[in-house]
Amino acid sequence: MRIFSVGLALAAAAVSVAGCSSSNDSDHNSTSAAESSDPATDAPAVAAPTSGELEASLLQLVAPDVDAATKAGSVENGQARLTNLETMTGALANYGTITFEVGEPTVEGETSTADVAIATPRGTAAPSPQTWVLMDGDWKLSDASTCQILAMGQAPCS
Repeated sequence: MRIFSVGLALAAAAVSVAGCSSSNDSDHNSTSAAESSDPATDAPAVAAPTSGELEASLLQLVAPDVDAATKAGSVENGQARLTNLETMTGALANYGTITFEVGEPTVEGETSTADVAIATPRGTAAPSPQTWVLMDGDWKLSDASTCQILAMGQAPCS
């Protein structure tokens, strides 16, 4: 299969559009980490994500042994991307190891951004910013970032 055959080229293209996001505030039905604290513990309602947590979400997205429905639950607009996720999951079965190096995330409101380098059997792409959104108390990969990875997996969003 030619999945990710143009991965590095697409990753380079993703750098130019990575800062764009197709989500809007109406897609986020959650409580911001910057909002109210629990009076009993005086801790934030939701903690900012760690680079390890964000890396784990990316690894799950490209894991060939994780079903598309599970992946859809971990990304913004997952149900709309289910077919794309199924296509990419099937194609990754014999592709090889994909890894991510996630830089220190920053949080602004309900959005977290981190520079991510993607390594595939064909090489490593320079780090590019990827985004996650806070939804229902969980950090989910944004639709824009999900679509970038799907495009690299030759399962682009339409």
